[in-house]
Amino acid sequence: MDEITAEFDGKGYGDFKAAVGQCVADELKPIREKYAELMENRSYLEEQMRSGAERADKISRKTLTKAKKKVGLLLEK
Repeated sequence: MDEITAEFDGKGYGDFKAAVGQCVADELKPIREKYAELMENRSYLEEQMRSGAERADKISRKTLTKAKKKVGLLLEK
């Protein structure tokens, strides 16, 4: 904190705001790059979404069946 205070001593809010903005941009750079990479490979994204949807469907069906059995909406065999 002392280092930051010393760095911006005598400078205006605009200088501080620009420095903070640059720090945020630097931190987000790897995320932006990964996003751009993923957006270039739509087939990979579609495959991941399809696979995820199938997995979620399987899990949710099992959970729903258990819930129906518990409340008596489904007879156990």
